[in-house]
Amino acid sequence: MNKRIPAAQKHKLNHKNIFIFPSKFGGLFLALCVLLFLLGTNYQNNLMLLLCYFLLALFLVNLLASYINFARIELHQGKSAQVFVGDNLHLPLWLNSDVDNKHMPDGELYFKFKLDKQNKSQIKTAMTKVDVNVYTNPISLNYPCTNRGALSLPRITLSSYFPLGLFRCWTHLAFNNQIIVYPEPIPCKIHLSSHPHSVEDSSVQAGTELTGHDDFSHLKAYQAGEPLHHVAWKQVAKGRGMVSKQFSSVENQIGWLKLATNQSNENLELDISKLTFQVIELSREQQKFGLDLGNTCIAPDVGHAHTQACLTALALFPQSKA
Repeated sequence: MNKRIPAAQKHKLNHKNIFIFPSKFGGLFLALCVLLFLLGTNYQNNLMLLLCYFLLALFLVNLLASYINFARIELHQGKSAQVFVGDNLHLPLWLNSDVDNKHMPDGELYFKFKLDKQNKSQIKTAMTKVDVNVYTNPISLNYPCTNRGALSLPRITLSSYFPLGLFRCWTHLAFNNQIIVYPEPIPCKIHLSSHPHSVEDSSVQAGTELTGHDDFSHLKAYQAGEPLHHVAWKQVAKGRGMVSKQFSSVENQIGWLKLATNQSNENLELDISKLTFQVIELSREQQKFGLDLGNTCIAPDVGHAHTQACLTALALFPQSKA
């Protein structure tokens, strides 16, 4: 299958990747033709033989019509939104997006993921039915995500019974876009450490006090040249001499999210989920941070690309390398 229908971003159906065989209804139709032929020859009934030949000709014409209709299909995989463990992946497929209406297929199409016996017992997927004459692009297929990491989707079985249901045309398509399933975010407090690979308690929030104009800090003796609006005139009125107010602002240092790797698998998955939540929250607040996973260290930064890099590293841990 991988040699005949290799994975690709876009598939155009043709004789190399289309399978066709009589459906159950088509098998009964053929049995009817055989029965009519036996009755016609046994009773020497030419009308019955004529009916048999007509139905058989219809059967063969339907074979060609089914193939021609199915060979008009072009499928292109769209970009999937980010997905976390426990969510359903919505896989967008664009059907004949570059083809005019004259070359569009007809009838109903059936989409389903081709699962092996082991995955069938663990993953439940539903068949998606699309009426080509009234559909809207893109077609969305749902796939449950149960584990974090790189997700290689199984092949998608696409089938059709158009026009009379006598033949089933189908194919098994593989798309080469690898999807990253991020860990499930578990709400928790945000813990930042001041340095990567630090032995300090990761719950310590680093901060440094800088001279500023935010909050009152303390009083000190007035020095010549300081702004007069900083003078504490109430203190001067009380006879305590010239003193000036000092203000301070607390500016957070660049923090690091750290993962303790010397723990059981259950605690590891829990900590990875908590780190995922912290990455999302810090990114939402536009706060600069770094990620230290031991074998992977992502430098402090901010922005969408940095968030995706951190979430990807968490999803692929411990496979990811520095």
